[in-house]
Amino acid sequence: MRNKLLLEAVGTFFLCLAAMVATNPLSVAALLCALIYMGAPISLAHYNPAISLAFRLRGRASSKALWSYVGVQFGAALLAVAVAGFLLGHDSDHTKGAVDALAESAFADFGVVAVVELLATFVLAFVILMVGTSRLTAGNSYFGLAIAAVVLGLSGTFGEFNPTMNPAVSLATSLLGVSSALFDGLFGSKAFATEMFFLAKISPRLLAEIAVQLAGAALAAWFFRTLFPEDR
Repeated sequence: MRNKLLLEAVGTFFLCLAAMVATNPLSVAALLCALIYMGAPISLAHYNPAISLAFRLRGRASSKALWSYVGVQFGAALLAVAVAGFLLGHDSDHTKGAVDALAESAFADFGVVAVVELLATFVLAFVILMVGTSRLTAGNSYFGLAIAAVVLGLSGTFGEFNPTMNPAVSLATSLLGVSSALFDGLFGSKAFATEMFFLAKISPRLLAEIAVQLAGAALAAWFFRTLFPEDR
């Protein structure tokens, strides 16, 4: 179990870091593909709490493994946001945007974002269950390419809405403003306070977004088991 968790930590860390630092979704997809082939023989390469939930509901993981994976994934996300904050430094434009956002509802346009996250996470989880757990595709060598391709395709399709399809990535990106200000020596400054107020304001939206992602993964697991009840 130790090796599984360590590989999950490494994969989730670099996936979250790439999501925050990379400027091209193709780079993220390429790195994800490599990380999947790296970790799949040991940990099954979830790198995503929503996917871990889908595996549990699919019947391919225990409850203990689910909670262990999720804890490691969120821990790796926190480490990734610390590194990203150090690398990127403070973004004054982000702080200005945070000031403007404080005057708006945290749930502005959330309905559209929720639908996108639900659909995207559902498709991602279903593809992973099909290429990674189905008897119909057992032993295939293209699973990593398929998963990377669906991530890239969904990023392009829903790029305007910037879906993460991953609770760990959602957490990391939400904390990036605070981390960047902290590592840029702005602790206690007006900019740091603004980022903290903004984080507090969007926290309910973050939790709702994560809930939608988990719902999408659960729906994928249900759909898989409905289509293939004999595939246990």
